[in-house]
Amino acid sequence: MQRIKTIIEYDGTEFNGWQVQPYYRTVQGEIENALKKIYKKDIRIEGGGRTDRGVHALGQVASFTVPSRLMTDELKRALNGNIAKDILIKGCEEVSSSFHARFSAKTRIYRYQIYTRESVFCQRYFYQIKEKLQIPLIRKSAKHLIGEKDFSNLATKDKGVCDLKKIDISTDVDKIYITVEANHFLRRLVRGIVGLLIDVGRGKIHPNDVEKIISGSSRRFLVAPPQGLFLITINY
Repeated sequence: MQRIKTIIEYDGTEFNGWQVQPYYRTVQGEIENALKKIYKKDIRIEGGGRTDRGVHALGQVASFTVPSRLMTDELKRALNGNIAKDILIKGCEEVSSSFHARFSAKTRIYRYQIYTRESVFCQRYFYQIKEKLQIPLIRKSAKHLIGEKDFSNLATKDKGVCDLKKIDISTDVDKIYITVEANHFLRRLVRGIVGLLIDVGRGKIHPNDVEKIISGSSRRFLVAPPQGLFLITINY
């Protein structure tokens, strides 16, 4: 038996998310199908982050156990030879039997990309907003999100406490990048955070009201769309 950790990149546009689902194309399902071709048996993999439909990844992590040993470079080539071109296995390594892509993770880093103009070449990977956002207000508001808090009111389905380690706001001409790091994320929490910050940048929400929105005493409705979101890396 061999325990494997893989680093995966994918364009999430044509996938119904990471997690395997009957009758739908998913990233997990594609990789498991490739493993079945290689090993001639069903092999279940564990993902470090369950990205939603349309969300991309530069550094998704998966772990799984295979029945026979292959050189990790050979396994990487075999996987890439049996999956579609919108998934890339960037690396494979052998790890201890106790390693689990999800439960062994310390923090996860996501980046959300915004383009304040229109371009057909940005549609798949940016949320396009035809207006200028007030970056100083966004940065001021982001400080209210840092720490261990109950973020249930910014997520769509999950409830619970997350430890938000860092939020970085950077700009490049007409592009805005919001990078968020936490120990874990509730479902669609990053998109909820970004939606909140966009409304602040539009002047619809005052930075001092962010704490009220987190607590649930004040509501906001924007949830940023999936195409601008990337899972960048998972730290162990």
